Amino acid sequence: MSRHKTTTISCHLVCLQHTHHPIALPDGETVIIGRAPLTKIIDPRCSRNQVSLTADWTKREVKLIQLGVNDSSVDGKDVGKDNELIVKSSSTIFLISGAFPHRINFKCTSKREDSASPSTPKATNKRSHNGDLENSHIKKKKLESSHETAKNGQKEKECKKKHEISLSLQDNDGDKSDDDVSEKMAQLTRLKNEALKEVPTSSGSKTKHSNRRSCSSPSSSQATEKSEWTSHDELQVFTSKGVTPHRKVAAFDMDGTIILTRSGKVFPTDQDDWKILHPNVFNKIKELHSKRYKIVFFTNQLGVAKGKTNIEELKVKIENIVEKLQVPVQVFVATHEGKYRKPCDGMWEKLCKSYNNSKEIDLKASFYVGDAAGRKKDWAPKKKKDFSCSDRLFASNVGVAFFTPEEFFLNEKPTNKFVMPHFDPRKLDCEENSVPSDTFASKKKEVAVLVGFPACGKSYFASHTLKPKGYKIVSRDELGSWQKCVQKAKHYLTESSVAVDNTNLSVEERAR
Repeated sequence: MSRHKTTTISCHLVCLQHTHHPIALPDGETVIIGRAPLTKIIDPRCSRNQVSLTADWTKREVKLIQLGVNDSSVDGKDVGKDNELIVKSSSTIFLISGAFPHRINFKCTSKREDSASPSTPKATNKRSHNGDLENSHIKKKKLESSHETAKNGQKEKECKKKHEISLSLQDNDGDKSDDDVSEKMAQLTRLKNEALKEVPTSSGSKTKHSNRRSCSSPSSSQATEKSEWTSHDELQVFTSKGVTPHRKVAAFDMDGTIILTRSGKVFPTDQDDWKILHPNVFNKIKELHSKRYKIVFFTNQLGVAKGKTNIEELKVKIENIVEKLQVPVQVFVATHEGKYRKPCDGMWEKLCKSYNNSKEIDLKASFYVGDAAGRKKDWAPKKKKDFSCSDRLFASNVGVAFFTPEEFFLNEKPTNKFVMPHFDPRKLDCEENSVPSDTFASKKKEVAVLVGFPACGKSYFASHTLKPKGYKIVSRDELGSWQKCVQKAKHYLTESSVAVDNTNLSVEERAR
């Protein structure tokens, strides 16, 4: 008896958003992919016959031909109707440009089988009890082998018959063998690497196997092993698998910069109402990652605090966006007013102190891209004005170069048609005598509402400037709640003016 190894090759079209099971691509057979129950695509832009895929198992590649009217794309490059491209397993196929990402997955499976050795002597004519048993055993093995061959042949016929069925037929959801192949391969690779971290050598010592993504030491530069969310009260941070600390940071706003609403509305209608801004986004992000930039998104999501946005749905949306880009990304989400909300630099400070493994960020080599650039109406033909200049101010506060999405992704020339706030605190005279304290006191009773972040000098100003002028100080730090502050302020107003020494960052807080 001897053992021999057989290798089986398979090829599948794998959905990167995991909305449907992998679709088998037989060797040399053309498979039509499009809007159908099998792909679970219902977008009318996607034709029922959007692309044809013909796999070449020997070359490990797939020939793609666009059949539909609307463009399909590969790695952000539009294909064009009736045009063809050769797709490798490392490429990302978008059935519609910027939407429905898929990848080709080739898998080799090896199997060892027992078979009769060619050198096995033939049974002699001598009749013996042992000889009969041996001949019986050999006959049994041959019979089992014959059954196994017939069984495999039947399976191949059934498999081929299934592939000949049009993919527009009703999807029966497949079976358990259609699980995400790429995910399983990644899990197996991870388990293997963990098992081989320390391998004993012949001398009894241990050889350490380092991770390719590690730099000087695992504690400072090792890539994250899994995706995870971290909560910091008014800040949520998502770190996707593979994020590595770097000195160079490529930072982006999310809404209006990386994505747009698919519905065309200003605010998304649900967690699926989004699409990538432009196909160039994919190539640019991948290029930055290859140049060892850390990709970071900073996004304001005040709708969470107002109860208009469900935080769990927002998390799912962000995970899907990162998965679609196919590069490791870290996302900072400011859910309330305060120091984390742009243009304040709280999210950047959090990145520097807690999310870059103590690796100092090179501000000159880093940059930020955002659409809230303060541009005026008609800054370009038929263009609306920007809703604010918070992104431009954020970059200024952080100290990095700023670009708009049009400048960065589409290589458009910068425009000077933008406005900044008239008040620039950098131009203030910081000398103590620059504060005209004599003019601050009002002859009539008033409420002075101080606004500012903690430790910016509100309490000092209240106690050293307003209190000597007869103002009563109301502070949440002392009273414990804003309701008590309101009650105390009403009581004091019967006698004197009042200074409210709280942060009072939002319009709602100041209106109380």
